[in-house]
Amino acid sequence: MKISKTIISSMAAVAAFASASFAQSGSDYIKTFGMHMYNSGGFAELKLTPAEFEAFIQGLKDAYEGKKLPENMQEYGPKMMEYLNKRVEANMAEKAKESAAKAAEYWKELEKKEGLQKTASGLAYEIIEKGSDKMPKENSDVVVKYTGTLIDGTVFDSTDKHGGQPVPFNLSQVIPGFREGLQKIGKGGKARLYIPSKLGYQNQSVPGIPPNSTLIFDVEMVDVDPHGDKAPEAQKTGAEKK
Repeated sequence: MKISKTIISSMAAVAAFASASFAQSGSDYIKTFGMHMYNSGGFAELKLTPAEFEAFIQGLKDAYEGKKLPENMQEYGPKMMEYLNKRVEANMAEKAKESAAKAAEYWKELEKKEGLQKTASGLAYEIIEKGSDKMPKENSDVVVKYTGTLIDGTVFDSTDKHGGQPVPFNLSQVIPGFREGLQKIGKGGKARLYIPSKLGYQNQSVPGIPPNSTLIFDVEMVDVDPHGDKAPEAQKTGAEKK
């Protein structure tokens, strides 16, 4: 993740921010705007120390008071961005390492679970309700209800978060573990899928999902190929390819 791109992209989110519901006072708006910019602007990935955060605040104060940037910004700017990007990358690598260690411990315990099935690829799953013999294939259109969680129970996405309606999509549009797992569920069936990071987002960091994360999906297969040869309108599922 490049902090320069993240900061720029955060500005594009202001429109969405403005439409949210917040306290009705100017100071609260400004405070919440500051929180929004910190959370979505890439600052969290820097892991600033208290002293560094004070230096950052001082920079804001200097700009507010009209003080000028260093005259040699043409030379200084690239060096600054290189430092920040390297710092973010180092922090993300450490986060990925920690996540991988936690996932390894989780899988060690998961292997002992009764009724767990595992495929050659490393996907693990439990069939909760069998469903019919109408099973999806690798390129099938499906309609599902789902909840996606991390191993600590954090919900990163679900159909409930999007109004509770089943979501239609083609299996070619999602990560390998989700695509393989859904082919184990017949129409009307329910299952829990355990997707290792190698079949998910690997060492990528995506919103709500740390790098090297194991993903757990509770899925209900509402329908399989409901439109025949006509593909359904694509919708986000929290398991899209990146």
